[in-house]
Amino acid sequence: MIGDHADIPYLRRGKKELLARVWNPPIGTPIRGVVLDVHGGAWCDRDRRAGSHYDAALAGAGFSVVAIDFRCGPEHQHPDASTDVSAAAHWARLRAKQLTGDSDRIISIGSSSGGHLALLAALRPQSIDAHGTEMYLNEKWEEQESIDGRVTGVGVFWAPVDPFARYMYARSLDTALGKRLVANTDAYFGTEQAMTDACLSRIVTEETETQLPEVWFARAGNDQNVPPQMVDELASAYRQAGGRFTLKHYPRAAHGFGHRETKQTQHFLDDLCRWLDGAIES
Repeated sequence: MIGDHADIPYLRRGKKELLARVWNPPIGTPIRGVVLDVHGGAWCDRDRRAGSHYDAALAGAGFSVVAIDFRCGPEHQHPDASTDVSAAAHWARLRAKQLTGDSDRIISIGSSSGGHLALLAALRPQSIDAHGTEMYLNEKWEEQESIDGRVTGVGVFWAPVDPFARYMYARSLDTALGKRLVANTDAYFGTEQAMTDACLSRIVTEETETQLPEVWFARAGNDQNVPPQMVDELASAYRQAGGRFTLKHYPRAAHGFGHRETKQTQHFLDDLCRWLDGAIES
């Protein structure tokens, strides 16, 4: 799918400028809200272009989609990426206010490690970075004294929601995939303590002051990257904490299937759009 999009700066950390790819709905289409897309890549790889297939589809359905770059491993370590995602949500809230008149009409989505980062940032929406937070607003850079990274909901796609558990799983694999996942997890988190700090089920269980946005989780039935047990654990913990967590299962689908045309991709896109409509209006 090809749609109308433009790359623009949105965030500056010190001398490092980060770009967002903004996907625009067709001219004349009422804008339903803003969707913030956080790319995957095992916390180290890929960029804002990774989700182009579903970003274009969501723009075609009437959403303004903001797909972001952020600080990744191995150059940067936890929590730099999720702190950038919180800042991006703040930027997207300002965009939602401008486009729709309502700053709460924002939902974040993320694929694989991007899904983990999107929900991690939503659980800690006021994250501040020591490098400062300069945002590109009104055609100039403006320092932000505080961050409001709240989102109405989070669409999480086939995500490793417990980095340490997935790290141990990857170490058990004698495959190129396992070695890549181990290397990338080490590169971004550095320590098992940092991996545990970023475990989503631990956060919703232990950090009782956290936000609990609505979650829609797309699980690939033939996912070789993410053991299903960690997803079930998060779903249970989230619901017990009082959050709304919808788990949608796509049988026989492989990890990352929504990035390309497969037998279940259109089903996934239809389900995602229906959920976005309901969540953003709630």
